Amino acid sequence: MLVGALVGELGVSALFTGVVWGAVGSKLAGTRRMVYVTPLVGVVAGLGAFTAYDWWWVALLAVTGVLAGVGYRFGWFAPLLIGAYAATFVTPVDTARSAVTFGAIVAIGTAYGVVIMRRFGAPSVVEGDRYSLPVAAVIALCFGGVMGAAAALGVALGWTEPYWVPEPILVLVMYLLMGHRERIREKVLGTAVGAAAAMAVAVIGLSPWAQTALAVAAFVLAVMQRATYWRMYGLYTFSLVLFLASPGDVEFEAEERGFQILAGIALLILGLAVRHPIARRLARQSPQPELGSTASGA
Repeated sequence: MLVGALVGELGVSALFTGVVWGAVGSKLAGTRRMVYVTPLVGVVAGLGAFTAYDWWWVALLAVTGVLAGVGYRFGWFAPLLIGAYAATFVTPVDTARSAVTFGAIVAIGTAYGVVIMRRFGAPSVVEGDRYSLPVAAVIALCFGGVMGAAAALGVALGWTEPYWVPEPILVLVMYLLMGHRERIREKVLGTAVGAAAAMAVAVIGLSPWAQTALAVAAFVLAVMQRATYWRMYGLYTFSLVLFLASPGDVEFEAEERGFQILAGIALLILGLAVRHPIARRLARQSPQPELGSTASGA
């Protein structure tokens, strides 16, 4: 409420996203490492807000992807990944002053999210996998290329919300970090089912209030289906399309949103297909990665 009164909606959006980045990063990387990268999160969030959604934003996402990939050399991929999140999901602004304000409040929110997660027992440090320099370089180039290509696709096609293309890449990379490779297949299935269901609603032609009620019901059901990811994501996609679309544009919204998400997944799969054989070949010539483990020390 204080930030809203002082800064307005921009401040509220920045604070909320910052808290999310702090919480997610603390879960993946530990609270101490997130403290170290909090200034970086604020800087890239401000740059992302100022450049969204033009070709400089594309370059920014590519750079944050490379930076995160380089983190594999030191076991810091997870905390640096939050920088890519912060650059992708922003509130666009027109002035440098607003961008600085947005970035600063995102950094404050990130720090607050870290404090909250520490109170809930998040580990101080989560050690990540470490790879040799050649392997880390390949990962960095592949991840940066995938992030840049995803952003470029949305900008080139003139979409008003091009971040929906890199969104599945970032979400699935997070799941890959947690060992859930099956999420890629389940996200594809869920997206297709959700978009198809929304197109069926478009044929029926519901009234605005009925469409909103159906979207709310689908969202509630999605929360209840967390144990089965493809069902949860299918319901989430269905709900999202109905929320974002006006009654006459449901079919168009379903097609565009489904294509954006599936395109992002396809780019991620392509990146993984390029990375794996090269990384395996280099790994034979270099020491094996040091597998990370959760630790409470520095």
